[in-house]
Amino acid sequence: MAFKLGDVIVDRLQFGYGAKSNGTPLYALTQLTQANIDITADSTDINDKDGNLVYRKYTGKKGEVTATNAFLNLAVVETISATDAEIATADNGIVMPMIQIVKAGETLDITGFVEGSIHVNALSTKGSMGKDEFKKGSAASATEYAIKHTDEVKDPGDQHVTTPASDVLTPPIADGETQYIIKYKKTIKSGAKITNSGKKFPKSHELFFKALVVDKCETDVLKAAIIHIPSFMPSPEFSLALQGGDSQTMDYKGSMMLNACSTDGELFSIYYIDEEEDDIEL
Repeated sequence: MAFKLGDVIVDRLQFGYGAKSNGTPLYALTQLTQANIDITADSTDINDKDGNLVYRKYTGKKGEVTATNAFLNLAVVETISATDAEIATADNGIVMPMIQIVKAGETLDITGFVEGSIHVNALSTKGSMGKDEFKKGSAASATEYAIKHTDEVKDPGDQHVTTPASDVLTPPIADGETQYIIKYKKTIKSGAKITNSGKKFPKSHELFFKALVVDKCETDVLKAAIIHIPSFMPSPEFSLALQGGDSQTMDYKGSMMLNACSTDGELFSIYYIDEEEDDIEL
């Protein structure tokens, strides 16, 4: 029997997927809580002499996409920022700022720190930072902090490193101080740096949404519906929710652009796949 168009019920939005026009993957959004596609059209009204609408002529369409991801997605931030992320590796570390709190009497591992970048201040339990900055000394004292460096140890046979080099900071021993805030730079071997420049803007790319749906007359069988937007221009505007709890969502929005190279002027297409879909939780 040939497939017939009819009502379908969206069970849930499974994920979003961004890719360059050549198919190169950009990002996957597996924590989407919602996504909306809004199509508007420009029109010209023709009225009679009494102002009654006689004819409405539509001349163009515009499409807007808004989506919400449950978490901050660094790959999306990279796309919006229009800069390639710098990825830190063991062979190519990236100098990054570090800010850490250490309690009095404890130590802090600062291995890989950049010489001359360390700043140590007292931090009261009320949250105020002392104005006087402690200096580096040979041993921790009331006015100085100390750093102990340990050289790496190699196996005398095959020369592989058995114990890596380390640098450990001991905070000052100042009367009445219970903790210290330490800012320094460190070469990171695993991580990423994403720069958002005021001079760079995102480029258009393909965007896909996959939803799991059911036929209203066969609600126990999940099927897939995929929305394909061939030319999606993300907005450079976004908000970073730097907070804990359940308010870490990231809004993602942008516009559909007319595929000028398409003979039918495609804005988006819906693909309903009439096959049973596995119910996989992401």
